[in-house]
Amino acid sequence: MSSNPSDANFGPHVGDISYANALDSTIPIENNPYIAKILNIIFGKIIYFIKLIFHLFFQRKFILHRLTGLSYLLQYFFAFYLYFTNYDSFKSSFLIWSLPLTGLLQATTAIYTFTFLSRTKRDAGYYSDRGTLSYPFIVENSFFASLLLFQWLYYSNKFYPFLTSSIIIDNLFVFLPYIPRQLWPKTSFRDSLYNSNKTKTDKNKKFFFIVTYITKWFYVWAKHYIGFFLNYIRFFNRVDPENIYHIYLLLLFGAFATTISIFLHTLKFKGYLGPKLSFMIYMVSYLATFYSFIQIRNEFIVNIDLTTYVFIGLLLNFTKYQHAYQIFLMILFNAHRNNMLPNDITKYLFLS
Repeated sequence: MSSNPSDANFGPHVGDISYANALDSTIPIENNPYIAKILNIIFGKIIYFIKLIFHLFFQRKFILHRLTGLSYLLQYFFAFYLYFTNYDSFKSSFLIWSLPLTGLLQATTAIYTFTFLSRTKRDAGYYSDRGTLSYPFIVENSFFASLLLFQWLYYSNKFYPFLTSSIIIDNLFVFLPYIPRQLWPKTSFRDSLYNSNKTKTDKNKKFFFIVTYITKWFYVWAKHYIGFFLNYIRFFNRVDPENIYHIYLLLLFGAFATTISIFLHTLKFKGYLGPKLSFMIYMVSYLATFYSFIQIRNEFIVNIDLTTYVFIGLLLNFTKYQHAYQIFLMILFNAHRNNMLPNDITKYLFLS
């Protein structure tokens, strides 16, 4: 597969053929050359788009991964449309489980498809303008896709009772997801800058240096407040339907940042998007999650106890105590939810 779109030889050659000639001869196109020119451009773009879709999704090589990706994109845009036009249908639709599940399947097919990629863990390959993704980064993405799948289901009233009835699933994903995280390879933002002279061009080196650090600190925030905080307030069922509405928009943005971002890298690699534009679209998708946090800002106040517990966890993020702290919270929160703590202790540890 060519990495250069011009090599694929499917660009529209408007000068080679007049698409306007295929129209009804009763249309006086010859009397208005501007109409003919515009129609040629329009038809050329349509044919180019059709060939592009075929080139990206229907070639035999990697066909399973391609079709899974196409399925994900179609579901994503349908979910986005349904969310804004008919939220009641959205929250009860199959998309609540099929979209994040397809995202996980897409990540899984990538693991078995792109085994030829570099096995180095030093540079993920995403935070540069030349070079491909590393295989550990591809594998690592399946971990985050699984976390996203859990949250989509956890905030669904259809699946919430089932998940809370399972002690193992509930506690594993709410409190302890970063303990089995060690089973996945781990790429590092710091390491992505290690070989910048080889993986980044001089003109874009500063840009990728800045956006890598922005992304790094966003991920720290996201781990604790998109991950743990949203899980905690749902664990105690403290979140109201109006805020669940805003949280699902956050999860839609998260789905883009987790899965479609990989597709953006493909478009960049093939030359359809510039490296800066590709990464800026990715950044917009994850920074857009702050819109939802602004909408649910009251949750941080009314759940100041959980907000504080999460902040402590954030401070412990880079220490050896982070896993022990989550185990402590798991025991404490379960004891509180099951009314096992004395009232004189509960009133100091929890608001409700």
